Amino acid sequence: MLYHDYLKKLKACPFCRANKRMLVSNKHAYLTYTKAPYHPHHLLVIPKRHIVSFFNLSAQETEAIDALVKIGAQILKKLKHDSFSILVREGPDSDKSIKHLHYHLIPDIRIGDVDSHGIPRKILSPAEIKKISAKIISLAKKIK
Repeated sequence: MLYHDYLKKLKACPFCRANKRMLVSNKHAYLTYTKAPYHPHHLLVIPKRHIVSFFNLSAQETEAIDALVKIGAQILKKLKHDSFSILVREGPDSDKSIKHLHYHLIPDIRIGDVDSHGIPRKILSPAEIKKISAKIISLAKKIK
């Protein structure tokens, strides 16, 4: 079955009713395989509470997720993967197909020479770096 066909048939959140898929778990999160992997060893870490945004995680949930991400990373290392990416999609335009926060651990995926639009990436100019850095620093000071 193709992934888009699977998504059309969903009637409820598959991550909220995934008890049989919990390979490793703790009080607030669990680690599992993905049904539509980018790689056969593609893992997911999912909070048990139905939540869409990582901005709404409690400190305990964040700690539980971090612990399972580290366990997942160690598992990938034991499976002989020297490289992997940790991915979280956030926001309405993030192309997140399941509206329940989840962290991907994807081995051997290449994110390389092109940007998100398929255009070859370029090095920022010193002026661009200065402008972006000033904006980030300004925003960070307001968050603290």
